[in-house]
Amino acid sequence: MSPFLEAGRNLGLDVTISSFSKITFQTLDGAVKVKIEDRDLRTFDVVYFRLVGKRYEDAALIVAYCRQEGIRIIDRIYEKDGVIRIPLPKSLEAKMLFEAGLPLPKTYFGSLMAMREVCPVLLGFPFVIKGTTGKQGHAVWSPQTLEELDNLIGELLPKEKLGERFIAQEFIRASQRNRIFVIGESAVAALTRPTRWRKRFNSHPTGVKKKLDPIPSEDAQIALKAASVLGIEIGGADIITEDKTGKKYILEVNSAPRWASIARDAGINIEEEILKYIASL
Repeated sequence: MSPFLEAGRNLGLDVTISSFSKITFQTLDGAVKVKIEDRDLRTFDVVYFRLVGKRYEDAALIVAYCRQEGIRIIDRIYEKDGVIRIPLPKSLEAKMLFEAGLPLPKTYFGSLMAMREVCPVLLGFPFVIKGTTGKQGHAVWSPQTLEELDNLIGELLPKEKLGERFIAQEFIRASQRNRIFVIGESAVAALTRPTRWRKRFNSHPTGVKKKLDPIPSEDAQIALKAASVLGIEIGGADIITEDKTGKKYILEVNSAPRWASIARDAGINIEEEILKYIASL
């Protein structure tokens, strides 16, 4: 049984699990009714997208219909005008976080050749380059020299010509990365993991993997504000703390974090927590 169906049964909630491939509509009788598995979406109280992936067209159709019929959508970002794709590209996400006054690493967005000219001076070596649509830690690089940067740009230019975009950020010397899991207005769990490049500056880079209990209050505040700014109600915010200064930085808010590790390591039933929140709306 799906974990969501089991959680719904435990909580006494009517839960339907489906996929974008089950969405249909027909232009009949003067009205369009968008259905999922032959059930009109207007019969639902809340619609929650676990993950959109590349199904932007399907998601846009559902969002338009839900807004038309007054059906609540999670996350709230889908209710905003001007939203083209979810998850937001990292370039737009970084812009929104910075403008909200959140502690974001110094960031530059432009072409790869523009990065080559600007970033060695603006950010210094090493710095970080990310694909704007990368997920789960993929599409992230950190050149340490101009030669490494040139080699990396050579590898990435064909991707850029096909439409992929990249952002650059300063390299923060933080040995650990904390993921704060947010549901609504609450930080419900937190895990800490070692960062990828900690061996560059940490002479004892063993790394720590564990549940954070209690959740660091400053991390929770940053995570909740970041999620609110982006219109994300259910997600995981990644926060790092610079080793020497103790200064904190928000890296991103992932609207589809890996639940299995959170449930296993934090010891909570993620599906039940999400359904409790949805039922409270």
